[in-house]
Amino acid sequence: MASKLFDQLVNALLLFFSYLLIGMVGLLLFVLIGRILAWIIWRLAYYRRRLRGRVSEQRSVTLRQLIVSLMNALAVLLGTIFMLSLVTTPAALTTALGLFSAGLGFAARPFISDVMCGIQLLLQDQFTIGEKVEIGGRNVIGVVEQVSLTRTLLRGDDGELWTVPNGDIRTIRNFTRGSFSAAHIHLTIPTARLDEGLSILQSIIADPGPDVFEAPEIISEAGQISETTELMLKVKAQHGMAPQVRRRLLERIYAALDEHNIFPLSADSDPPSSKL
Repeated sequence: MASKLFDQLVNALLLFFSYLLIGMVGLLLFVLIGRILAWIIWRLAYYRRRLRGRVSEQRSVTLRQLIVSLMNALAVLLGTIFMLSLVTTPAALTTALGLFSAGLGFAARPFISDVMCGIQLLLQDQFTIGEKVEIGGRNVIGVVEQVSLTRTLLRGDDGELWTVPNGDIRTIRNFTRGSFSAAHIHLTIPTARLDEGLSILQSIIADPGPDVFEAPEIISEAGQISETTELMLKVKAQHGMAPQVRRRLLERIYAALDEHNIFPLSADSDPPSSKL
């Protein structure tokens, strides 16, 4: 009797380890196939964008991370189903998967939302690794360091690391892809010398430099005239060139006004957000 129980125990252990070995081999095989498919999909996406003339190293790295993450998730899911199929009947497996999917959809809605948004990021070129962005819903600003199927990592201006679930990414402000940078200048001129001051400013903005998109405009935001008049010089510089353009124009304005003994009472620039 004891010998029979021992033989049954040994057979059960052998059967368990054989199933475990087959399951592990199957899981590794799915992972390997997933990596190969991820590489193929990434290369196809890369060459497709290259033919369209819209490809960058940062976008290539971002696509590769997202595709690998997606393929790994699918490989784990298929490997788990394969391991369960070794010990259950197809009908029982179908019923278990249906119940599991219903429970997962109810209990893991944030996770599913993160995955679906990660797939959306894979299909859309909203930002890439190395770009500076702001996640509107969270007011998070930083440089993108890593993008996976469920989360995005940003490095803040003070060195902090932000971990943002992809499901929370609704509004994206991409500083790196701006078409121009605002280099506006504020100054106050005595109203008695306003006409002369405007003439001097017009002569300066007639040749603002090659790194300015459009002819600058001189406006009065307040629209009020008293002893002094507040003016704003609206300047659209090439993206990322706002500090240099603003500095150059300030030097020219001060020099010209000083030459004609018209001293602006104040000169300032826009808030830091306009420099980005």
